[in-house]
Formats: sequence, structure tokens, C-alpha cells
Amino acid sequence: MDKITVVTGGCGFIGHHLVKRLVDIGKTVVVLDNLSTGRFTDMPEGATLYKMDLTIDDFPNLQNVDAIYHLAATTSVEESLSNAPKYKANILSATKRLLIWAADINARRIVMASTAAVYGDPSIIPTHEGVPVNPMSPYAEYKWRAENHLAHCHGKGLTTACLRFFNVFGEGQPTSGSYAPAVARFMTQYSDFEPITVTGDGSQTRDYVYVKDVVAALIMAMSRDNFFILNIGSGEELSILEVAESFGGEIQFVPKRNEPYQSCADIKMATIELGWTPSTNIISWIKKNK
Repeated sequence: MDKITVVTGGCGFIGHHLVKRLVDIGKTVVVLDNLSTGRFTDMPEGATLYKMDLTIDDFPNLQNVDAIYHLAATTSVEESLSNAPKYKANILSATKRLLIWAADINARRIVMASTAAVYGDPSIIPTHEGVPVNPMSPYAEYKWRAENHLAHCHGKGLTTACLRFFNVFGEGQPTSGSYAPAVARFMTQYSDFEPITVTGDGSQTRDYVYVKDVVAALIMAMSRDNFFILNIGSGEELSILEVAESFGGEIQFVPKRNEPYQSCADIKMATIELGWTPSTNIISWIKKNK
């Protein structure tokens, strides 16, 4: 019997890219997704979907599960500020239930998608994994607490790891609503001949990492058996204004938000631990795809 790879949130933005890559390399893939933001049409042929809510539904009775990628989560910082209980359930409670299920079915390893948001407004730039966390939202708080649960479960019949993603961009991102990241919104505004809206003066910086580079890091992390928390970013910071200007359209400034001012990953540990380095620059990608 083939070993099974499970992907929670496998119909989402990063998830569907990961599932496609896993199917391409010959893995038997099962997806757990409630389809609240992901789409069934994004799932490649060859993967099996169980539509389920990780917070309340019974998990499927699967045998021979080897690897579990835990990507399912609600991801809007803004929404989490107004609905913290939803984020506690969908991030923290769901992760706890998944860990219990993984141990019960004797899975080998869980790799969880975490976030650079756990650092808040970091005291050190570039930010390494030893910088104290300072979550500024329930989303970030519950991601950090979920990391702690994975660390606690490591070595107790299960191995675990966490990857802290910085600002992921690429094909298939949501382009509207509270889940839409800046790059996807900019792309839509540019395509619709609308002004590109930049919050504040645009001097705030972000570290943008390409979704297929993120997928490569996830697959590399699954091949290990030790616990780690690693930053996955480009290692470069760009201002929001620089990114907006790369589209070449009209720019409109809108009121600033309460958000971290500066973000840039120190990715030395990911290079050492996984042999991983990013390959795609966001400005080049924008110029090619706009």
C-alpha cells in the first residue's frame, strides 16, 4: 500500500501549489479542506478531497499516513482583530485536534505553516528565529501558540516542524476581500486600470517570497526528522511603494494601518538546515506577469 501524504488546506493558495507538486512527484495525496476560501477546482487530478472542518468534524479513517502538511488556517490579520474566537478555533483548536489524530494513526511527521507575523514589529532586522516573538493580532498569537503545541508533541511518536512564511506571492492568490494580500490587489488594480492604493506613505517594508519556493521548502522540511522552526523568506526587504511603482500605474495613497513597519527574514538557518534558497525575485515576477 502506498504511503499517504495529507495536506490540510490543500485547496488554498499555497496548498493547491503544494498538492500539485506532490502529485507531480508521485505522492498519494489526501486533502482536508472546508472550502471556505479554497476552491475544489484548484485541486489537481490524482488527489482525494475530504471536505471537512478541522475544528468539529470527524477525521477520516486513513491508514498508512506518512506525512501531514498543516496549511489550513484563517489568515486575515484584520478579521482576527474583530473575531478572535474564530481564529482560536481555526488555528489553535484545529491544530490540537490534528495532532491527536496524527498520533492515533501513527503518522511520521507534521510540518506546519506558521507566519512571520509572530515577530510583530521585530527588534532586529533581518529577523532571525531567535528574535523574541511579539504577536500584534490574534492571528499571530494563535499561530505562535500552535507552534508551541507542535514542539511539545515532537518525539512523542511523531516528529514535527514549523516554517514561518513571510509575504508569499504568486499565481492564484485571492484578489479581493480581507484575505487578499497587497501584491494580488495591486495586480488586479493595475489590470483594471485603477489607481494602485498604497497605505500610509508606502515606506513600510516587506519580505516577499515566491509560492513555488515556499513549496520547495515544505517538501524539504518533510524529508527531515528533527524539530525546527525556520524562516522562509527572500532575505530581502522592499518598501510597499517600490512594489507598487514596479507596476508602472497611477498610485493613490490611503490612510495608514496599525501594522509592522519593517519586515525582512534572516534565512541562514533554512539554508543550513534544508539546503534551501529562494529563486524568484518579486519585481522580476511582477514585470513578467503584469
